[in-house]
Amino acid sequence: MTQEELLKFALCNGMINLDEVSKQVNMKMIEKVKEIHKYKITPPPEDAIDPRWQTHVEDSTKQSGRRKVKGNTENELILKLAEHYGITDDESLTMNNMYEKWLPYKRSITNSENTIYRHTNHWKRYCINSAICNKNMKTLTTLDLESWANCLIKDNNMTRKEWQNVKVIIGGIWDYTFRRNLIKTNPWAGIKISVKYRQISKKSPETQVFIGNDIDKLIAVCWEMYNSNQNESYLAILFNLYCGLRVGELVALKWEDVNMSEHYLSVEREEVHIRERLDDGSIIYKWVIENHTKTYTSRYVPLIPKALDILENVMSIRNNKNINSDFIFKKGCEHLNTNNVSNALRWACKKAGISNKSTHKIRKTFASRLDSSGVPIDEIRVLLGHTDAQTTLGYIYNPLPRDETLTMIQNAF
Repeated sequence: MTQEELLKFALCNGMINLDEVSKQVNMKMIEKVKEIHKYKITPPPEDAIDPRWQTHVEDSTKQSGRRKVKGNTENELILKLAEHYGITDDESLTMNNMYEKWLPYKRSITNSENTIYRHTNHWKRYCINSAICNKNMKTLTTLDLESWANCLIKDNNMTRKEWQNVKVIIGGIWDYTFRRNLIKTNPWAGIKISVKYRQISKKSPETQVFIGNDIDKLIAVCWEMYNSNQNESYLAILFNLYCGLRVGELVALKWEDVNMSEHYLSVEREEVHIRERLDDGSIIYKWVIENHTKTYTSRYVPLIPKALDILENVMSIRNNKNINSDFIFKKGCEHLNTNNVSNALRWACKKAGISNKSTHKIRKTFASRLDSSGVPIDEIRVLLGHTDAQTTLGYIYNPLPRDETLTMIQNAF
């Protein structure tokens, strides 16, 4: 019989007295609270206006450095203190249970409901059904966790990126548990990964960047379509071929970000697709402008003459129509959104007779053309807004046609 079956049998046959178990657990909790609680627990005086038990806990937000905690009974007060200190019975101290406590904490320190959504999916996919996640965390050693982590990577054939996503959650749970003083040491901090991650073959340039004269075809079609319908999505595509912005940054550009005299662009914000949790627990999806970029850093991008020409074109139209707008690219009375640009690019590729590529591929094309022209990789990294050059290298492909590449190889000898 499993432990769960044994427990069920014992309860059904009166071998376990739940009242006695509850009493023992409560006494143990009281002992733990009194062991670490340094303030006096005071019963209410007989003539008290507020007949409740009370004590203090430390609170750095208060001028006195502490705040009152009250309970109708001593037991109720003890339970409140246990919650404050994170004291729990050891049987509930499992990774699965602590994940449920850690997630609300994580939500309180991040602005992104998307992050919480990803954490939830990763935990359910990789961890929730692991036997180790239902074991008492106090009994687990670094070797236990190390073996589990390596097996998790191997059995699920994870890439390095996939593991990093899962590792953030597991590490967060252990750190949260340790900082709440529920465990004396953090064995997770010492694990080492020795298995190999699944390697991802780099995709062919034809699928990732606009090759050769495909750029010229795209430019010609974008100008043609813009001149025919005045859809500024096509101007935004043209502009981004020379700037390499994230599409969310592109549609969030404002005129205040442009320095026409010194020929540079300041990238300060981006549009993001977010999940927002309402008070009733439901989720809604919407596009919003965040006053920061993906990396929470602003950057400067030089404006080459072709990019300046596009901005001057837009300025001229705004002035002729006496239109005032904070945003550079508009659709009707609103600024463009990322869907507008994506749809326009899809139609432009179709009309130009070239393979359809996402707006992100324009960014990769920008990086690849700079690299093929000899621009240093670190400068490309800065222009793209990357913090790590390894990320930038993942954007670099050969933008030249095969015959031109072959000619260069032959000429090298």
